[in-house]
Amino acid sequence: MHWMKRIGTLLFCLFLGRGICSQTKVDQHSMTDAQVLSTIAKHQPLNGAKIPTNIKHQLGATHVAGKYFFTNEPYLIEGCKKMTALGYGVVKLWFRKTGSGYPYNSNWNIDKDISLVDLAKHPYWQTCFDMPFSTIALSIEGAGIRTTDASAKAEEDEIYALTKYLLEKYKDREITFILHNWEGDWMMRGGTGSSARWSRKPGELIRAVDGDRQTVLVPADSLDRINAMAKWFKARQDGVNRARAAVGRSKCKVMHAIEANKVMDSQQGIPGIVNSVLPLVETDMVSWSCYDGMDEKGLKLYRGIEYIKQFIRPTPYMKGQKVVFLGEIGIPEQRYEGLTEKEPVVKRWDAYIGVCQALKVPYIIQWELYCNEPKNEELRKLNDVRKTDEMRGFWLIRPDGTTGFAGEYFDQLLKNAGNKIRL
Repeated sequence: MHWMKRIGTLLFCLFLGRGICSQTKVDQHSMTDAQVLSTIAKHQPLNGAKIPTNIKHQLGATHVAGKYFFTNEPYLIEGCKKMTALGYGVVKLWFRKTGSGYPYNSNWNIDKDISLVDLAKHPYWQTCFDMPFSTIALSIEGAGIRTTDASAKAEEDEIYALTKYLLEKYKDREITFILHNWEGDWMMRGGTGSSARWSRKPGELIRAVDGDRQTVLVPADSLDRINAMAKWFKARQDGVNRARAAVGRSKCKVMHAIEANKVMDSQQGIPGIVNSVLPLVETDMVSWSCYDGMDEKGLKLYRGIEYIKQFIRPTPYMKGQKVVFLGEIGIPEQRYEGLTEKEPVVKRWDAYIGVCQALKVPYIIQWELYCNEPKNEELRKLNDVRKTDEMRGFWLIRPDGTTGFAGEYFDQLLKNAGNKIRL
């Protein structure tokens, strides 16, 4: 077994080398940075680009774990109603068996052994699914790096049952459900703390504790983690594939997406979802939680999307299309100096929309409807309602009920669909 592991590790290293070489080869024949920036600018609405007529069905936001509310309705339902009232056709929700993320005015009364299908039949979820969204993305938990043959089979069967239920329940309605994981690179690394800040540079300072330098190299079991994630994603995709084949014709679509979040690390040769897992499995789509690619002008975002596409193996269902969407993107409007004013926030969003229109990205899902992150870390643990000046500013709607800068900009896009923004 020892020699097999060594061969596996060697093949893994060779694989990474091919990925890096192929990236270099593609870069040599791609546009220059100046050409990319010019392309982005031509697609920016505030530069006079025409807004797509279907922008309502591209733009959306996540609703989960916000620290405030405005009605007496169950929190999940309140947020979904607000999204439809604002004119969005896309929403992203945390589809969890505990009801976590939706505490206010809610009595979930969920059995600890509930299935995903029965969760979908819960009155709160049924109410939201029946709202006039064109796309609902559902973040669903799973085994991740703990995946075994047994857990993979169980997950495939459960995803199959959920997909089949949705396809049959909404067979006469044109709606798309996207079933996906939460940020896959963090899952593969086992968390978001210092131990998850992987590096290939032995001397690199990752964190300092009591004056001691601590580095976190790519762990020795990284190949096992990669294989476990691939097995997990394959099980999910197989479940969706089986259900689509079983149901046949349905106006409803159910897609499976793999979400990555450390794409820039993958570009540097650090094992990740994109460069190490995607080549091992087929998937309908890839979601990028793209905080690592949010430079001011959109260059890294553009390059990152193109990089991801190099590694996608689309399922036959996608007919050769390599689809990447932004499953999480947000600007904390009250965190950074210079971003407490509207203009720099809107300029960034306009650049990101320019990237997405240039690359035909189907969904841009903003984080989020109501902000979930207080500036004070201790306040994050509480469900108490927070005030506007206490929050970092990931919002469409502020705690005081006013519209955030992103919300105002998106409202311009929605109101001018099919035309140019009237300045």
